[in-house]
Amino acid sequence: MFISGLIKLFVGIVGSLASLFFLITFIFSRHKKSKLKIAAWTFTSTVGVILLIITVDLFLFPINQKSDHLILSAYREAPLGGIWLALYDDQTWEMGYSSREITSSGNYTIRHDTLTLNAQSGKTILGEISKTSFIINSKNLTEIENSGIRSLEILMNKSEN
Repeated sequence: MFISGLIKLFVGIVGSLASLFFLITFIFSRHKKSKLKIAAWTFTSTVGVILLIITVDLFLFPINQKSDHLILSAYREAPLGGIWLALYDDQTWEMGYSSREITSSGNYTIRHDTLTLNAQSGKTILGEISKTSFIINSKNLTEIENSGIRSLEILMNKSEN
């Protein structure tokens, strides 16, 4: 999604500059009709390419359908993509780079102040780890084992009373 965002930005800048160039040459040109057609075609194709990229992006990474059942969301930024964790009211969890880029999932249990994540059978959470635990604080989740996640900032917590 980050790369598609950069591509959209690049296409938008190049298309806008090209459209602006053809509009300026339209003002100072003798063959005004052809320059105006080129400017309109450039603008239309820029918008079309951006919409195509957005459509492909939504097709590859659909919007998370379980977001209505979300009870806790936590995130940690990283230089190349972050780590996003979601807990749902049906005792399942999902983890990935964002709510649309899910890389692992499974079931969880909460006992006192400890959250335990268990990956689906045959799957892993991160690397080779299929189970990890966190201490639940008021503003973050601190990992007990060392899977590489370390800690996550709680963004939303509906489970608090």
